[in-house]
Amino acid sequence: MKTLTRFLALCLLALPLAAFADIPPLNGNAWNIVFVQSFEANANTNNLSAKGFNHALLFGQLLNSVTAGKIADIQGIYSFSPNSNAQDMTTLQSIEPFAVLNNRAVTHKLVGSGDITQYGTAAYIINGILSDQPRGTYVIAMPAAMINDTLANLLGPNAPTGGVTPGNYKQYVVLALANGRMSAVVYDDGLKPDDRYPDLNVKHTPKYACPEQPVKFTVKKPKASQFQFNTKQTVYFVRHVEAHPNSTFENGNFVCQGAWRAIGANDILRKMMGGKPKNIFTTNPANIIGCAGTCSYIRPALTIAPFAIQHDQNLMLAGFQWNDAPTLAASLFTRNTPYSSEAFDKSLTLVAWEHEHIELAVQYLIGTLYKAPASVQQLPNWSFTDYDTVWKLETDEHGDLTFSNSCEGIDSNSLPSTCPAFPVGAK
Repeated sequence: MKTLTRFLALCLLALPLAAFADIPPLNGNAWNIVFVQSFEANANTNNLSAKGFNHALLFGQLLNSVTAGKIADIQGIYSFSPNSNAQDMTTLQSIEPFAVLNNRAVTHKLVGSGDITQYGTAAYIINGILSDQPRGTYVIAMPAAMINDTLANLLGPNAPTGGVTPGNYKQYVVLALANGRMSAVVYDDGLKPDDRYPDLNVKHTPKYACPEQPVKFTVKKPKASQFQFNTKQTVYFVRHVEAHPNSTFENGNFVCQGAWRAIGANDILRKMMGGKPKNIFTTNPANIIGCAGTCSYIRPALTIAPFAIQHDQNLMLAGFQWNDAPTLAASLFTRNTPYSSEAFDKSLTLVAWEHEHIELAVQYLIGTLYKAPASVQQLPNWSFTDYDTVWKLETDEHGDLTFSNSCEGIDSNSLPSTCPAFPVGAK
């Protein structure tokens, strides 16, 4: 693989950084790397703050206008988080609104620090794009310090000083390579994000019937078991939001219709649970789903991230794969796995997951862990088109388990197929 250092050695044409230029041209015959820095973070969680979330929503629309008419040139959307902070969600949350607007996947990667010769670093990955991937636009979100480090590593001794200024969340960078010439330009997005959580006013649909008939039953804790069960705990399972315009569509992300539910259903969920949960648990967005290994499975985590952002809570990311249903069940309800947490015992937990594996996890929990296979037959079937159902599992002081189901009461057909609009420049 030829490297960017070879380009520089041959051409010596790295141009100086310019600040606060006009809208980037994004030449379709060039390689354009749009560096989006992580927006305002909540210092007490692994998420964006409400202001940072608003910034991401506004920036998604701004970048969508910049790329208007050039969507076909977008070759990939990425978020890079430092592997030293693998639970960080801010880079992904910063770029996902743009991806949703364009029905695109996001490739979420944990990366190391270092130069283009070190495998798995941001500079190494971007060097590979510039050397071996098609011309076009690549949108990559990462922390400000990583952007500056990457620019220095890619441009070597010709690297500009300054780069993006940490704490100035209005800045983003476009690195362009065309005709052997390289330039890096800093732009000011001019946005004024609000510090209040966005209110979409999503409500129950009048006269709406839940997709599943109500079911409630209890199974006793087995008298003999190798598992130590949690007691006096409650777990609410929600599926990711609307993601499949048809049965063959799969990119690991949700769609505009789902954005309404993800952002707007928080009050409904909180009322259902009787308050804030102690834990918010979900899949790890670094998990891969389809797309020849390029689509990260981000939608369960980003379905519930707005709730965590609004309520200043951490997202607990699973340490196992999204399709490992037995581990999901055992880690939540017992203390016998490497992923079990005392935090789940005697507490309220909200879980966002993939619906078929919620089904499989609860079937395993009841049929195998609780040794009540006959009771599994009482579980309803979760339809492929049902994004509204909520399953509730609770244990009493003895460890006996009760299943019940309900729904948010939001008919998918009532949600707009276009994304929510957040006027750029408004406050």
